[in-house]
This record gives sequence, structure tokens and C-alpha cells, in this order.
Amino acid sequence: MGHFKIIAAILIWSSLGIFIRKIDLPNHCIIFYVSLTAGTLQFLLLSLTGLFTKARRFDSRPRNALFLVLSPLCFMTNALLFYFAFRNTTIANAVLTHYTAPVFVAILAPVLLKEQISRTAWLAILISSVGLWLILSGTGEDTLQVEGKRELMGIAAGALSGLAYAFLILIIRRIAHLYSSLFITFIQNGIVAMVLLPFVFQIPLQRHQIPYLLTMGVVHSTIAPLLYVQGFRSVKANEAAILGYFEPVGAAVLALIFFHEVPGAVSLIGGALILFSGYLILRSRVR
Repeated sequence: MGHFKIIAAILIWSSLGIFIRKIDLPNHCIIFYVSLTAGTLQFLLLSLTGLFTKARRFDSRPRNALFLVLSPLCFMTNALLFYFAFRNTTIANAVLTHYTAPVFVAILAPVLLKEQISRTAWLAILISSVGLWLILSGTGEDTLQVEGKRELMGIAAGALSGLAYAFLILIIRRIAHLYSSLFITFIQNGIVAMVLLPFVFQIPLQRHQIPYLLTMGVVHSTIAPLLYVQGFRSVKANEAAILGYFEPVGAAVLALIFFHEVPGAVSLIGGALILFSGYLILRSRVR
């Protein structure tokens, strides 16, 4: 069941591009308002249900509390670097370098979480990586070349966003059994909003942007993270990273529905490989 919760969360996140296209705000402002909306909602839920006093499943060491604080910083770093990559290199380069996250997870998980990586997981990483390569090579309209240092900075930012996302996966996996999922997402959004607060005062918020920001705060930053964190209780970190490849598939389908962007045959083959890699993980878990 944990795998399906993670897949559902990832498919929700795959619709982010539709909302971002409708909001004419700098990236850090979008992150701030969404985190503020989600954090407020989660604070109300925790207060009304009395879960603040039961936020932790059991007493944990200060080191685990530190991981709880580090998770939103990893999330914010990942988002800012990823969006920077989109603005400074090709979309293909940005997405491809960001999806180095499973490789980083595979390298770091045995050290930080003492998790063993199965042969099936390595095979799924290989298959899903090939699938992603095919999807990116099939996006013909996104082939604008960006020259010089700007492109190098964008590619570096994309790879670093993948590293930040890998750390986020590993941190959540470590604390998912210690804290309630609602409490984790509340702390995450609260800290992100506080950090970004000083940087949004000079940028006006338009009335037509509010519905999109509210929807993102409720659906993308509350419902989806709750599903994601709950899924981690029965899913290994490297498996969750592989299931993340469902995101480009979902994004391609939604782009077809809303923007009539039709993927080519090569992209469809890549999507099929990604789905097959997810199937391999699911099958290995039910044996």
C-alpha cells in the first residue's frame, strides 16, 4: 500500500507545471505562498485534533529532531536549484541532471540508512534511466541551446538539485517512524515560509493568482506530502526514488490534455520503460 501512496503523491506533483504556468511570480514567491497556505492548514489540523501533543510517535534523540529541521531546508534547496536550472539551461538538461537523485540515493542509502540494495532495484534504476533518456530525447521542441557559463551553471544546479532531493528522501525515510506525517509536513512548510518571508515583501500578489496558490497549498503541499511520508513507512528510500520516475510520465499525459503537447514514439517507449521499472519494484515487494 505504501508504494501506491507514493505513486499517488508523485502523480499529484506531476501537475505542478500546469499551475506554475498560470502564476506570474518569481519561484521563491510561489514556494513561500504555497508553504504558508499549507503550513497554516496543517497547524489548524494539528490544533483541532490535539495531535500537537502526539506529534511524535515516541521520544527520539536530539539528532532525529535535527533531521526534522533539515528536511525542509533540503526541500527548499532542491526546489530553488531545480527552477534555476530550468531558467539557465535546456529543459532536457535540467530534468536529466535532476534525476540523478536515484543514483545519489543508491550511493548514500547504505551509508546513512544501512539499507541493502537488491539486484531488482539496480535493474529498475538502469531501466528507468534509459526510459528517462528516451523521453528527454523525444522532446524536440525543447532543444534551445544555452551557451557559455550560464548553461554550465544551469547543469550544475540541476545536478545539485538531484543531490538535495536525494538527501530529502533519506532524511524522511529516517524520521517517518518517529513523527506523524502531518507534523513532518507542518514543520517543513513552516520553516520554508519563515526562511523565505523576508524576500517576498516587495513583490505584489495579484487576485487571480490566489486560487492557484491555495490549490497548490492544499493539494500539492498538504495532501501529496502526507501520502508521500506515509508511504515511506513501508517503502525503502531507493525504491521511492525509482517510483519518482512516474512524475515525467504523469506530466507528459497532463501536458497532452491541457496543452495538446503530443509526445513522440520515442517518448512513449521511454514512458513504458519507466512504468515497467515501477512494476519491477512493486512485484519484488509482494513476493
